[in-house]
Amino acid sequence: MAWAVLAAAVLVTATVALVGAHRDQGADLDFWGIVLVAAAALVTVGLRRAPVWALAGAMLAVSAYLLAGYPPGPVLLCMVAAMFEVARRRPPRFSAGVCAIAALTASATVLLRSMPGLREPAVFALGWTAWVVLPWSLGALVHVTAAARERAGRDLAARAATAERLRLAGEVHDAAGHGFALIAMHAGIALLVLDERPDQARASLEAIKTTSGASLADLRRMLDAFHPQDGEAGPTGLGVLVDEVRAAGLPVELTMTEVTLTDEAWAVAYRVVQESLTNVLRHAGPTVADVRVVPAGGEVLVQVGDRGHGAADGAATGGRGLVGLRGRVEAVGGRFAAGPRTGGGFQVAARLPAGGAR
Repeated sequence: MAWAVLAAAVLVTATVALVGAHRDQGADLDFWGIVLVAAAALVTVGLRRAPVWALAGAMLAVSAYLLAGYPPGPVLLCMVAAMFEVARRRPPRFSAGVCAIAALTASATVLLRSMPGLREPAVFALGWTAWVVLPWSLGALVHVTAAARERAGRDLAARAATAERLRLAGEVHDAAGHGFALIAMHAGIALLVLDERPDQARASLEAIKTTSGASLADLRRMLDAFHPQDGEAGPTGLGVLVDEVRAAGLPVELTMTEVTLTDEAWAVAYRVVQESLTNVLRHAGPTVADVRVVPAGGEVLVQVGDRGHGAADGAATGGRGLVGLRGRVEAVGGRFAAGPRTGGGFQVAARLPAGGAR
């Protein structure tokens, strides 16, 4: 309310000063004129949270001021400010209707004040509507711009949420899929040798227990941070991963020379080997897998292949795991390729940019 009182005081002062400067031209302002000017300012500022009502009050006070014969002046700014606020805060379809009503009201007021000596009343009335139409145009432009910015922000947030969900799905797939594949392999071995070789069945059950515990720990770490742990990646982590797959019954030939990768790239290399060996366990049948992590023309080649009967159900091109791997590799500036091998089998190759220090 203090702002409304201040605005009324400023407007009344400006109006009195303007009328006083033009008193020689017949301009005059009495007590009731000052009251109308103050009322226009009070409703315009005091009702700014209800812009339509503020505009209605401003139009009423300004119309009464003009019809009473008082000289035009700063009081017209109340009508302008109120119209701008309506257009800025309300949708254009709604504010356009309000603008039309306000424009008709303003035109009728000035015509009634100026008649009968007005030569071209239609042109005069049309020109007078600029006091309403122009602030409406500016306010509507501000409203549309703000709405577009808000929609863009919502779209960006939605895309970020979708990307995060996809990333989380990929993390769950990587963390759980590999472990479940090993568990399924060990369970099959245990069922096969349960009666004839109980010692082997026991070993498989112990491996199931170990693998399930490790997979559960991976899921917990993933849910806590959504990033591979420091000890998971790197040459040591890849060696442990290959040993786990060998223990599940898949022969793996590992060729790994000294290479230099960033922590992020090592984590990607780990996921490439993990997902590829998981697919070999699931889809390739009886075979031998070969894993290579070697320098290649300024890059680091991470390659996993087999000589089995290939991926099933179109996993070679459309599997969720391979799609996720491609995204991971490209995110660190690498290149990814996967497809059947000449002579049978399947191969996954990722070329990661060399450099950085662990």
